[in-house]
Amino acid sequence: MLRTTRNLSALFALCSALISATALASETDETPSEDSAFALMDLRGNTAWAIANFEWLEPSEDAIETLITSAGKGAMRLDLAMDSIVPPYCELRPDPAICDDPGIPVSWMEDVPQTICMDIPADIRARHKKVLGTSDQLCIEPSANLVFPKDWVGGETWPQVHLHQTITPSKLRIDGTTAIIDVTVTDAIATPLATLSETGYGLAEIGMNEDKLRKALGPKLDQFIAGDDENCAYLQRALDPSGLGYLLLDDKLARVSLYADEYDVATSLVKTTNGISIGATKADIFAAFDGKTLIEDGHEYLGAEARYITWWADDAQTRGIRFELNEEGLVTAIHAGSEAITLVEGCS
Repeated sequence: MLRTTRNLSALFALCSALISATALASETDETPSEDSAFALMDLRGNTAWAIANFEWLEPSEDAIETLITSAGKGAMRLDLAMDSIVPPYCELRPDPAICDDPGIPVSWMEDVPQTICMDIPADIRARHKKVLGTSDQLCIEPSANLVFPKDWVGGETWPQVHLHQTITPSKLRIDGTTAIIDVTVTDAIATPLATLSETGYGLAEIGMNEDKLRKALGPKLDQFIAGDDENCAYLQRALDPSGLGYLLLDDKLARVSLYADEYDVATSLVKTTNGISIGATKADIFAAFDGKTLIEDGHEYLGAEARYITWWADDAQTRGIRFELNEEGLVTAIHAGSEAITLVEGCS
């Protein structure tokens, strides 16, 4: 325990809309303008519980820079991507000088309010010395709870969440060697996230029949029939990232697909088990699948530089993941599931 701690294609895109579910939030006091500041704090996998606060162990320098320069200047966007359960500090940083046992994991709901602290990189400390003084740590302190999806409160098992937030940050204040920004969350949308794999996404498992899938996904489902083939349909869930969809073939879930959506941050936050997301490169894919067989094919519709890269989990090629890369070499779609991942247009 820590002894001491510091304070589918054009059709799919056309049908997709920003339909994430609205979570509990206070009434909006301020609305950020189009040119307002935006910061994303991806806390998944690199956040620890340190008794008095959550510690972001590998903070983004861009996010810290934006928070410091935007403090006290009105409404802004501050998006968070979080794991529901956070391991204790001494599990991730087992320093014998301050740790006598790993400690106990906690959920975000167990700390009220949810203070998030992070080390400030030396170059940012030097650049903002006038406002930071001798501070080497930055803490974000909500004036009330962060906003969470309702199904977390009810015990739903979604392991991750994206909070699309509007906040009003206070002017930066100093407490010893800690810089503090108090934030008021004025509006938020919560989008549950899960890991995409050859076996499915969250509660949706490849091979599920339609009835079981609909029960797993819950209400607020849109369905799109592919052409005249009633045995081929796409489902889209209102709570999911807008670029995510489920392909049903002959009454069974055959594939989960993720398509790039430049207007939806949550879509870009969905990752495969080994960390590949929309916007990744060919090099990223080969590094993530190091030592495993990947099949590279030319793209059906784009130019010579565009690619399909496919990994199969078994020799019979019954489960796998396919990445679509555009002519710039960036992942624009990910398909996971059965042999249906190789379908390039509808169900053909």
